[in-house]
Amino acid sequence: MADQSAVALVDRPGHVARDSWRTRLDALPFSLTELSLLGIVVVLASWQVTLRSYDANGVALAGVNSVVNGTGGDLSQYRVLSPYLAIGLQTLLGGSAPPFQLLRFVQMLVIALLAYGYYGQLGLRPITRVLGICLIAGLISLSMGVSGPSSFSLDRFDDTIFYLVAALLVLGGRTGWIPPLMALAVANRETSVFIPTLVLARYGWRNRKALLTAATAWVVAAMVYFGIHSYYGPRPRVEDSYWGTAMVMRSLRMPGQVAFFFAAINLLPAVVLLTLRDVDPFLRRLFWYVVPLWFAIHIWAARLGEGIMYLAPITVVIVPLVLQGLERRLVGFPDGSASESPLRRPAG
Repeated sequence: MADQSAVALVDRPGHVARDSWRTRLDALPFSLTELSLLGIVVVLASWQVTLRSYDANGVALAGVNSVVNGTGGDLSQYRVLSPYLAIGLQTLLGGSAPPFQLLRFVQMLVIALLAYGYYGQLGLRPITRVLGICLIAGLISLSMGVSGPSSFSLDRFDDTIFYLVAALLVLGGRTGWIPPLMALAVANRETSVFIPTLVLARYGWRNRKALLTAATAWVVAAMVYFGIHSYYGPRPRVEDSYWGTAMVMRSLRMPGQVAFFFAAINLLPAVVLLTLRDVDPFLRRLFWYVVPLWFAIHIWAARLGEGIMYLAPITVVIVPLVLQGLERRLVGFPDGSASESPLRRPAG
């Protein structure tokens, strides 16, 4: 008996340590199996997109150098953040050129992780969030590579990152960070102008604080936008048919442009129309605030088949809307009732 007591006393610290670790693991917001699956999917998705993002003709390098040297054309010269980040990383690593493959892997890695967190805030199940990451990676892969018409597009991937960060801030109730975020986002790409609509989609137009935050963000964006334009001055337009019906007709005459457009958006618009009434009001409002105008502007002003142009609204609006709508139709609402949404508009 004495020997057994001695063994129990010696083993007790081990039991305490194991119990402590078990308690910590149980307190995590995810299981280790879920974390392992997420890690595998994120790495594979990032690797797949990186494989499709090679720059054999040096277009990405030429674009970065032209912006940094101040010789870029209209629009590209005013999107300064991503090129300077690329050159900064090149200097930090001591390379002879920006590490584009590393940049793309990190960009996709960040997009996947932020999307997983954002979709979680929308109440999607872990497996549904993972499927969303796979869907985004697949749509990107269809638009890039040997046959894809989209360019390397550092700024478009960073634009999507800014949208996801803003979405997480808004859903987390930290809308005060949106105006300073806009200063960086607009320096990267002018399409970030839709970011303040996240605030309005969450809180509504009648919320004074939300309206003030959105207005402030737009003022900051305007100051940065016109400041950059004033610094560099007017730039020549690279495209002969840059705007309007001439651009639309030119895109339609290009072989494969329509096919690549539908490859990029796939059946998502049709599924959106089927599931729009089943999703949270936040996503429904955000869809109407962003998607129709975004698509109209880009179809009117750019080549139709460059699917990466739609990466931000697809990732932040369309994919989560489709996933949430389908999940609720197939599995049911989180509270078992179609009349109550888990993401309610805050009062005040």
